[in-house]
Amino acid sequence: YKSAGREPLSRLFALRGACDDILIVKQGLLTDTSIANIALSDGIHWYTPAHPLLKGTKRAELLDKGILTEKDIRMEELPAYSTIRLFNAMIDWGEVELPADCLHPVF
Repeated sequence: YKSAGREPLSRLFALRGACDDILIVKQGLLTDTSIANIALSDGIHWYTPAHPLLKGTKRAELLDKGILTEKDIRMEELPAYSTIRLFNAMIDWGEVELPADCLHPVF
């Protein structure tokens, strides 16, 4: 659960500076943010990371409905996507949508 053992996430979140949240990369692959699953659009399809930290219930529902497709997404592939959505059981699909170029890597 993301709500249990949050110390590693809290340490990462503290590094965000003036940013609103963090985008977690594990072993070179995007996973999710500190509070939500993510999906990226190439302008035609919506993809969600195949290996998130938490496979949430909303994510499972969107996969079951065919709205999302699982995919390994590398940080360096971000320019191929136009839009990112954050979602979870409390953030509706489409409620938080941003242009993908607003993401700024911090290492």
